[in-house]
Amino acid sequence: MSHEEVINQLRHLVRRLRWLNVIQLIPDTLVIYGILQLAFSSQLVTLFNASFARRQAVMVTVMFALIDLCVTGIRYNDRLAGKRLISQLSGRLTTPEAELIKQFERFK
Repeated sequence: MSHEEVINQLRHLVRRLRWLNVIQLIPDTLVIYGILQLAFSSQLVTLFNASFARRQAVMVTVMFALIDLCVTGIRYNDRLAGKRLISQLSGRLTTPEAELIKQFERFK
């Protein structure tokens, strides 16, 4: 891959990681909401204005957690791909390219 192709792929990856960080908030919030509703409810648990038996509410919360885990896995794979792309860069980097690498490294 040429230097320009690597930089373009890295730009695309940084943009994607930004969106994934925003999207990650949704399943995180759903998991916390489900856990709190389970903790403070008795046999009948209300999730999003719908009543569930406790067992069903646990299953819904587990599904939220699985979605959260999947988004986390996608972010992890994207970070690994970015590290591989950065390792392909050689030579002197321009200031915008160095800034792009710093932006990528901010994603944890």
